[in-house]
Amino acid sequence: MSPRGQERLELVRTLPLHQQLGMTEINSDAGCGDLRFAVGQNQLNPAGMLHGGVLYTLCDVCAYAGLLSVLDDQSEAVTHDLHISVMGAMAAGATGRIRSRVVRMGRRVVFIDAEVMSEDRIIATARITKSLVAS
Repeated sequence: MSPRGQERLELVRTLPLHQQLGMTEINSDAGCGDLRFAVGQNQLNPAGMLHGGVLYTLCDVCAYAGLLSVLDDQSEAVTHDLHISVMGAMAAGATGRIRSRVVRMGRRVVFIDAEVMSEDRIIATARITKSLVAS
């Protein structure tokens, strides 16, 4: 990853919103992202389970992180579509891991898949589409 990519990943790592959403670790290598998070009281929905919007956001963050390892310094990526299928719930105290990978990168559009796991259970899968724009 370029020094500029490292700088952008550090900005992702330290963004207060990501900390509020429970992100504890994030890494990027060869088009793949790896994000770990913990479910706390601030991330729960009224039913006492992890809010779906938190999953949506963290999948998008992990996808962007993975993309940073293959993105050139003159480009930036913006999300224009994200589809998530939630298959399981997570309660307070649970920990999760999201892994993303660039499936196809064109000149203007990138398709990224992500999978959310908690212990050995699949919690959700996502397909993120990002547009590449000049930075």
